[in-house]
Amino acid sequence: MNTQDSLKKGTAAMVVLHLLCQEDCYVYQITQKVAKLSGNRFTLQEGSLYPTLYRLQEKGYVTDKVVISEENQRLRKYYSITPSGREYLNELKQDYQTVIDGISLIMSNQD
Repeated sequence: MNTQDSLKKGTAAMVVLHLLCQEDCYVYQITQKVAKLSGNRFTLQEGSLYPTLYRLQEKGYVTDKVVISEENQRLRKYYSITPSGREYLNELKQDYQTVIDGISLIMSNQD
């Protein structure tokens, strides 16, 4: 696993929860939003999203519901963030900012 993959894995839950705060989404929507909002600098594959969503669901941070789309009668599973998911997202954001601040201090040190 390369460094970029490790960073993605560590931040995927935070990114997914952030997007679900805005609206309920199905997996393909999440992948498209991540790519678009990051200017294609950060992408998540559908196959790697499912384990993340299952873990978040097991912990009670997201729920899902199956909806039949009107236009083509396909079943889609939409994911929603729960109140505890919002709390967890706030914790993740604080932890992430602490790490970024610490790394910035290290990288700016000229010793």
